[in-house]
Amino acid sequence: MNYKNMEELRKELDLLDNELIKLIAKRFKFIEQAAIIKDDISKIRDNERIESIIERLRNLAEINEVSPDIVEKLWRYIIELSIDLEKEIFSKK
Repeated sequence: MNYKNMEELRKELDLLDNELIKLIAKRFKFIEQAAIIKDDISKIRDNERIESIIERLRNLAEINEVSPDIVEKLWRYIIELSIDLEKEIFSKK
């Protein structure tokens, strides 16, 4: 993928961002459902599951030639946001 100028590159980035937002929205809808399904607030943070996710995504990052460290940092942040959302929803049940 070679681009002739920044405008062309930015247009592609904007399109990708649009798709990412749709995927993030879909992921957080699943998180909302998880909060509804869980019957105990202590089940919201599952450290074993978190580490399993991180390991899987680090491997996937390597396969896709992106920094596993960047992917891990990003996903740990997403996971913390997910936990915050679950706690918020759980507290309203």
